[in-house]
Amino acid sequence: MDITRSIYYFGLLVAFFFIIFSLDDLFWDIYYYLRGQKKIKNRLQMKDLDSVPRRLLAILIPAWNEAEVIGPMIDNLIRSVNYPLSLFHVFIGVYPNNSPTYEEVQILEKKYSNVHGVVNSKPGPTSKGQNLNCMLGSVLNFEKEKRLRFASFTIHDAEDVIHPTSFKLTNYLISQHEVVQLPVFPLQPYPTWRTFFKFITSSTYADEFAENHYRGLLAREASGALVPSAGTGFVISHSVLDKIGTHNIFEESSVTEDYKLSYRFAQLGISTHFFLEGIQRVSDDGKLITDYLATREIFPNTLREAVKQKSRWIYGISFQSFSFWEVLKNRTFNLITKYSLYRDWKAKYGNLLTIPGYAIFTYFIFSLFYNLPPVYPQGSLSWWLSVGLTFFMLERQFMRGVALKRIYGWRSAVAGCLIPPLLPLRAIWGNIINFLATLSAWRIALFGFPKHRPRWQKTKHAYLSPEILFRYQRKLGDLMLEKQIIDPFALAEALKEAKEKGEKIGEFLVKKGVISQEELTPLLGEVLKTGYIQLNDHSVRIDGISPDSIEILKKYQAVPVVVTEKSMVLAASTPLSSQAIEEIKEQLGKKNLSVVLANPSFISQTLAHLNEQHPAFPRLGEKLLSWGLINEEQLIEALRAQQHYPKPLGQILIEMGVIIQEDLDRALKED
Repeated sequence: MDITRSIYYFGLLVAFFFIIFSLDDLFWDIYYYLRGQKKIKNRLQMKDLDSVPRRLLAILIPAWNEAEVIGPMIDNLIRSVNYPLSLFHVFIGVYPNNSPTYEEVQILEKKYSNVHGVVNSKPGPTSKGQNLNCMLGSVLNFEKEKRLRFASFTIHDAEDVIHPTSFKLTNYLISQHEVVQLPVFPLQPYPTWRTFFKFITSSTYADEFAENHYRGLLAREASGALVPSAGTGFVISHSVLDKIGTHNIFEESSVTEDYKLSYRFAQLGISTHFFLEGIQRVSDDGKLITDYLATREIFPNTLREAVKQKSRWIYGISFQSFSFWEVLKNRTFNLITKYSLYRDWKAKYGNLLTIPGYAIFTYFIFSLFYNLPPVYPQGSLSWWLSVGLTFFMLERQFMRGVALKRIYGWRSAVAGCLIPPLLPLRAIWGNIINFLATLSAWRIALFGFPKHRPRWQKTKHAYLSPEILFRYQRKLGDLMLEKQIIDPFALAEALKEAKEKGEKIGEFLVKKGVISQEELTPLLGEVLKTGYIQLNDHSVRIDGISPDSIEILKKYQAVPVVVTEKSMVLAASTPLSSQAIEEIKEQLGKKNLSVVLANPSFISQTLAHLNEQHPAFPRLGEKLLSWGLINEEQLIEALRAQQHYPKPLGQILIEMGVIIQEDLDRALKED
């Protein structure tokens, strides 16, 4: 009798706490459907990203023991990102006692002019927060030395696959929001029976991030709650640093410095904007898919590494970042913010319920076949609680399945939620990992870190092969869909037909009359990273150009639009080969020659009347270019932005961050 009563009350207690901890999950799900879902639909027209000047961005990547991944990561970033290369700088924080990583970064510095290594003042590993503070100080010194200003500072990890459109998106959003968090979606292999068991640990990350970043954070932002930083894809505007100061903004003693910073921002009334947007793409096999503008990365696939990483997250958030009583007494937080913080705080308790819950469930299953005291007698309070708990469990799996389907597809939804039904293996394994990680977090809270300091407890990282990374690069068709030039189904059909005929998709669509050459040329300029500008009667500069030089310009259908003593920018109707560029350079006697695409019909008309052009005095852009204050790519971008952004060129260059007001004033004063 005593054993039966003990079993009953134990089951009642577990069921009661499960119900309590499940209620707030249900609350956020309901809030998502009432308000959060509206934030997904029609929040942004992707073509609007081109309506603002592309400003100078700083990318911060802390690195300890990342020699194997940092090179491929930066190579992929430079190759794939759809943003002018001279308008972003990558800063990699390394340590003096980590020679392999430091040597890889030195190779990258020689390879790319916009990649810079920042050597920490202390031997590693320190905390990630200390590394970021050291880097941020170096970036601000870089600003002063180079006389420029970054619009924002984006934090990424060394193993990230950064979305090609994310910099354009960051540039657009940061003019409207002080802090932005982009989604993080783990990479996982195509679900099969073999990969299901082989990658079951890393797949649990996909389950949890899909659920949280597809629905949870949207609900939190829509409600006005605290939106935490994910530690990567996290963007801080320069205006925030101007407001709060620049000295050690990251908590160096915290193992989750990202969450702690979000908490500090909330205390100061600085909200974090979470942005989720999917754009349509046509895959290589002709299927229409939704590609989310998110950071992708590979997560640990061993139990030990997963527990190590998650214990750091749980300890840093639930134990270290704040006291719950401190939150309750805080008058600057509204009720929904306090509720969201409670949700994060309770993980150190809620995660411990899973194993007792599974033990009770196992006992219940055995009681169906053996004569055992019932843990949930029919009609009792514990029985009704278990009925409610079953509903909550099914609701959670359904919501997780929806998120997985939207982010990864049907196969992932089935693998994550329906193998087997009711209690999926991946969900059970994920809960076991969280249980063990929570125990580890409690051990840290009670007995402290080894050596009494929160060192950087990082996990081992890997990177994708070039063949897989190629799938993430933007193609001509992707840009057509982003700018709403063509219907996705029409593009899929055109790609299939063009492939059968062995024709390039752009030329094929022009021939078919689907798009015009005038629509195609700007897209080519973006794909090939040459840029595109809209010419007018005052754009062309032929003063000082000989008749022989005019002939070679006509040969290659190009006109000069920027001319300095040593350099020239040509506007061409089609991309020029390296051989053509060398021939033009030799004829014109210029050391530097850049090519930007422009309207073919306008170039043809201009070339027909070149001899009618009159000499002109050097313009502002050419003056700044000759002084070395800007480069050709930055000037081309400013001229492009002027088409959508009717401001003086000098003001646009200041907003881009490539010059400061003092240098502009000096240029305007000189004759």
